[in-house]
Amino acid sequence: MGEAVDPDQFSTPFLATKILRRDPYPAILPTNPSNSQKDRIIIITGASVGLGEAAAKVWARAGAKGIVITARNLLALNRLAEELKVISPSTNILAIKTDISNEDDVKNLFAQIQKTFGRAANVLLNNAGILEDSHIIDTPVEQWWKTMEINVKGLYSMTHHFINSQRDPKESTATIINVSSGRAGFLNAGGSAYNISKLAEQRFSEHLQIELPNLRVFTTMPGIVMTAMQQEVFFPFAKDHADLTGMLALYLVQQRADFLKGSMVSVNWDVEELEEHKEEIVQKKALMTSWMPILPFCGGKGLGA
Repeated sequence: MGEAVDPDQFSTPFLATKILRRDPYPAILPTNPSNSQKDRIIIITGASVGLGEAAAKVWARAGAKGIVITARNLLALNRLAEELKVISPSTNILAIKTDISNEDDVKNLFAQIQKTFGRAANVLLNNAGILEDSHIIDTPVEQWWKTMEINVKGLYSMTHHFINSQRDPKESTATIINVSSGRAGFLNAGGSAYNISKLAEQRFSEHLQIELPNLRVFTTMPGIVMTAMQQEVFFPFAKDHADLTGMLALYLVQQRADFLKGSMVSVNWDVEELEEHKEEIVQKKALMTSWMPILPFCGGKGLGA
């Protein structure tokens, strides 16, 4: 008989809290009054399938003022738009076909948002991405770079134009949530393009938060979810609920989450337990990246110290 598979094998090593959350819980539910989104307009990229589609439905259940769904598959977006209207008839739904790696598409998206709502969106959920693992020696340049075009350039383009769509870009308090991956910390053969792109996303969030401190910027780990993007090797561990990314976003848009600005936050971490450690998280920059911690520049004392 084969050895039993531990379903938490790729979850517990990434835990910052003692509690492991794999399913929705009261603090982040859309039915929780503190999570009402009646005054917010959210843009969700990669909304035609998977985590993006689930997040759109979560925000509809939270009564969002507006939900802008984008992806390259317009038929899927239109189908989702009809479902969202049933969930929340009072929510204004806008479906726009968008290739985030094409700046003209992105510019058109924000023009349509302004035309439809007469104002900028409050929240951007950068969820769109691509995962194509392959070894460096076997991968043509353009194929490898395609991951960067979508996961990094697309992220930058959406973020740049979102900020500049605000009434006062330099002083905006809008929220940007970038969906990354625990693979930002992986070093595995075949994973160079995706892993590097996800690490770049996290570092980008940190730079953005430093440059625009009034902005509210977060990076999230979505856990391991059984979506069309999931790799077969992770099927036995894909136990996390698809709604958690959208539900965590309901929490992050609130001022109570300001202590997490610039940080990486996993859907598996209990938000109320995180709040118990606010001072440690802020003072130690505990949930941000560090570079070569042995160096004095990074707080270390060098080799042999």
